Amino acid sequence: MQQEQMIQYLRENMVIVAMAAGGICLFIWLLVLIQVTRTRREVHKICEKIRRYFEVILADDTKEEVPEQKEPPENIQPTVCEAAEEAPAGDAKKNEEDAKLLMEIISEVF
Repeated sequence: MQQEQMIQYLRENMVIVAMAAGGICLFIWLLVLIQVTRTRREVHKICEKIRRYFEVILADDTKEEVPEQKEPPENIQPTVCEAAEEAPAGDAKKNEEDAKLLMEIISEVF
């Protein structure tokens, strides 16, 4: 009996039903908009960190490139050996910094 009364009330008051349905749809659209905006901000932050990481990596790679000399003089040979021994320590430090930056970005993503 109560169901029949509710159905009759809904049939007689379609404007109220339409307003309620519109309100529900509006609420759902607002939730979607908020989620999309929030996700977009998070993705933007992650992309900025990735860009910063690649800038650091690419900037370090360009600094390491040294133009080759056609004929290296023989008296500079011992100096080159000393520089070659120091280079792995610098590379290890650079690789460690790159790894830390990459892990920071990955932790932000996941």
